Amino acid sequence: MSLLVQDCSALSGQGLSRVLLCRFLRPTLGKKFFLIFAFLALTGLANWHLVDTAMSNTRGMAAVINVTGSLRWLSQRIHAESARFVHGDTRDRGPIDAYLARLDEAIRSLEYGGRTQGVEIAALPDTLAADIALIGQTATNLRRLTDLTLSEETGGKDARTLLNELYQAGTSILERADAIAASLTLESDKAEQQARENLVKLGLLDLLLLITVLLAIRLRIVGPLRQLASVSASFAGGQRDVRSGFRSLDEIGQLASAFDGMADQIELDFRQLAADAEELEKREEGLRKFSLAVEHSPASVVIVDAEGKIEYVNAKFSETTGYAREEVIGRPPAILRSGQAPEAVFDEIWRSLLSGRQWCGELLSRKKHGELFWESVSISPLQDEQNRITHFVGVNKDVTDRKQAEAEIVRQNAALEHRVAERTRQLSESNRELESFSYSVAHDLRAPLRGINGFASLMEENCKSCAKAESLDYLARIRGATLRMGNLIDDLLDLSRVARRDIRREPIDLSMMARSIFDDLAHAHPSRQVQVSIEDGLRVDGDATLLHDALENLLGNAWKFTAKRDMAHIAVGCREVSGERAYFVRDNGAGFDMKYADKLFGAFQRLHGPQEFEGSGIGLAMVRRIVALHAGRVWAESVPGEGATFYFTFGTRPSDQGQDPAIRRI
Repeated sequence: MSLLVQDCSALSGQGLSRVLLCRFLRPTLGKKFFLIFAFLALTGLANWHLVDTAMSNTRGMAAVINVTGSLRWLSQRIHAESARFVHGDTRDRGPIDAYLARLDEAIRSLEYGGRTQGVEIAALPDTLAADIALIGQTATNLRRLTDLTLSEETGGKDARTLLNELYQAGTSILERADAIAASLTLESDKAEQQARENLVKLGLLDLLLLITVLLAIRLRIVGPLRQLASVSASFAGGQRDVRSGFRSLDEIGQLASAFDGMADQIELDFRQLAADAEELEKREEGLRKFSLAVEHSPASVVIVDAEGKIEYVNAKFSETTGYAREEVIGRPPAILRSGQAPEAVFDEIWRSLLSGRQWCGELLSRKKHGELFWESVSISPLQDEQNRITHFVGVNKDVTDRKQAEAEIVRQNAALEHRVAERTRQLSESNRELESFSYSVAHDLRAPLRGINGFASLMEENCKSCAKAESLDYLARIRGATLRMGNLIDDLLDLSRVARRDIRREPIDLSMMARSIFDDLAHAHPSRQVQVSIEDGLRVDGDATLLHDALENLLGNAWKFTAKRDMAHIAVGCREVSGERAYFVRDNGAGFDMKYADKLFGAFQRLHGPQEFEGSGIGLAMVRRIVALHAGRVWAESVPGEGATFYFTFGTRPSDQGQDPAIRRI
């Protein structure tokens, strides 16, 4: 049962009622002795009840016998008083009536039981019912004869005859009463014998129960106590493995369990003490090793007490500072101050240490003979169990060589920065000169080109009426070449401008930008039938001018290379590629062979002849540079005759991304 536990307080979390029920059900010694006492008391009560019952039966039998004996006396008194009344000795029949009433009462007690003569008697056995009934009839006849004897009307009989009959009726009552008394005497003897036998049996039962109780006390109380005393003596004698092993829910069981638990704990404590002694020895050995390590440490070790006085320094400290150990013991660490550090530095050190924090840093210190040196200092506070600071431990390392090397590096870096700045200035000047030269060259090239183109135009106008068709063709070729060279110069200048431009990022709506470019293309080529799909919500952060140029080149290529399609399809959108957001321009135009894809974004690289599609080969190179300036990448996928898809990414993710495409006809 879950309530029968060694300690009822373990059930305190389950409610007061369970604790009280546990205490009520737990078989303690007090409850056991109470049960024994109650059992013995019940046995005594049973004995008393048996004896009292036997005595009551005996008194009852004696009362019945007395009642039957009183019948003899009453019948005799009735006869005697009646005789006196007849002879005239008395004329008061009151005593006779009283004796008759007592006779009736005695006969009723014999018939039905009840209380008579102050004693409660039970009904007589059924074997005496006939005798009692006969006594009753005889008593009735006795009353009738008494009434006849005392009355004046005798019914023809004389007083002597009536007295004689009255005597005979009394004698009959006496005989029946004697018979009942004799029978009751036998019954009384049998009851007494039975009571005696019951008392003997009860005594034997009491003796057996007493022996059982004594054995139980010996087995459950005396025996365990002796065993516990023996185990305690053995344990005290050094036998640490002995246990009582006795378990019960009473106080002895609790005592035995507590002793076994105490013995287990003591044995565990002894083992722990042995382990602690071994661990202590190991720690002492470790402390010896630690002491040797500190003493021979390559860094200076200083231990200062809570008052700021040096208690210990190792050999490296003396080697570094020039102070012997006995020269610094009891003195403050301030003897190493160089005087060049601000006092606020040392105030900050003490504030950190007194607040329980470690302080690390570098200090310029002074040796015994005045030489300055740099130290890398690490100071830690030591605290006791009450978190009170008892000591400070400082580990210092001479870093003078490193500081000198750092100073040299700083000096060299300064010189290098100066040289780099001078070289950058020279490069900037060269770039400006080169840019000026490029513009000069472009300007100088444009002038003769304009002249050639102008004179060729004049010659073409003047020679229209000539028959020399070949000359007109040559002039047209010269004009076309000059126009292409002019476009090429413009593209080179644009490409150079892109390389020099600084990026100014801002939120850009690529969807709106693409629609604007397509509107310009559709306005320039109104006869083209092109189906355009632009995904809404394509937004990025970038340079608006550069991104417009890149998107204009990509859309212009798509428009150009779908010129031979009856129904051209161009799409602008976005998709996930290798975990990054990639924007694309897709068309169903001429396409290209993927084995030439590595040359696609080079300057002046063309995969189609000028007779098929016009262009200088600068556009995709410009797209690559613009995407690279935005920390992105660009690539293409294509199948010849089925179109091409150009992908480009940016270093920053888009701020927003829509999903629903807008389809419109141009």
